[in-house]
Amino acid sequence: MTGYGALTTTLFRSQLREPVGLFFSFVFAPLLVLILGLLFDSGPDPAFGGRSFIQATLPAFPSLVLAIIGVLLVPGGQLALRESGALRRLRLTPLRPATFVAADLTVNFLIGMAGMIAALALGWLAFDATPSGNLAAVLAAAALGLVAFLALGYTLAGLYPSSGAATGIGNVLMILLILSSGAFVPLETMPDGVQAIMNFSPVRHFADLLQGLWHGEAWSALLLPTGIMVAMIVVFGILGSLLFRWERA
Repeated sequence: MTGYGALTTTLFRSQLREPVGLFFSFVFAPLLVLILGLLFDSGPDPAFGGRSFIQATLPAFPSLVLAIIGVLLVPGGQLALRESGALRRLRLTPLRPATFVAADLTVNFLIGMAGMIAALALGWLAFDATPSGNLAAVLAAAALGLVAFLALGYTLAGLYPSSGAATGIGNVLMILLILSSGAFVPLETMPDGVQAIMNFSPVRHFADLLQGLWHGEAWSALLLPTGIMVAMIVVFGILGSLLFRWERA
């Protein structure tokens, strides 16, 4: 087995041994779809354009996975490995930094995609929130957004001073991002002033992208949120690679 393959397997097994992280990256979003659907999904509602609550909000639920992984789990995991000395020990091996980063991103990407797909599938099957758009385009957009937030996570891992700070600051950022996702209240039903403030949230733009594709809009009509996701990949990808380090400064 190659170094990349062996490290990917090891990191994946490590994730399975961390039930809290696995819960929030894989279980939380579909569980929330189920709970909110059972509580509030009472059929078509004029406030939601004649759709039910879950039909109106379902495409926003994958953004919960992005927010949690990007600002909390990825940087927190990186800092925990750095502070425990695990990354320093890896540095003494022939392993290249790029191999470790690739393996870590692969594991987080696969778990994140599984969580997003599970949330969408549950809403589709349990609450009849059927997509009217191209499902392949929806999944491609989900993958694009996930890569953007993984890049953000690596940047934050270089900026947070400690794992304690990553937990505290990350939780605040996560809550703010989740509130701007539209998973709890459809974005189009919010006051104009609130929507204007939420335009500064990258999660809002990801939700716009997925919502549009889910409801049948052409990708060419969603260039702004797409461009923001691509810009995040480029900017935070560069920053994350420059800020990556094996041990505490």
